[in-house]
Amino acid sequence: MKKVIFIIGFICITFVGAKEIDSTTGLIIDKGLGDIKENCTVCHPGRFVVVNGGNRAFWKKKIYIMQKAYGLWKIDKKQKRE
Repeated sequence: MKKVIFIIGFICITFVGAKEIDSTTGLIIDKGLGDIKENCTVCHPGRFVVVNGGNRAFWKKKIYIMQKAYGLWKIDKKQKRE
């Protein structure tokens, strides 16, 4: 009986916390997804973002490295703020 209650609880929690996933990238649909699709998934799979994780400072450094080493284009100022 305890197992059944645990399983039902787990399923409910899973569905309550579920977010919509973009079918193209596999990323959660949220603010900034369009920018990621426009600038990142041109060269990398969406999973690259998930695997690398990181905060704003981490990605700022990664983008700087990609710009200097691989010729990544400049990111629009509006996109930088988001």
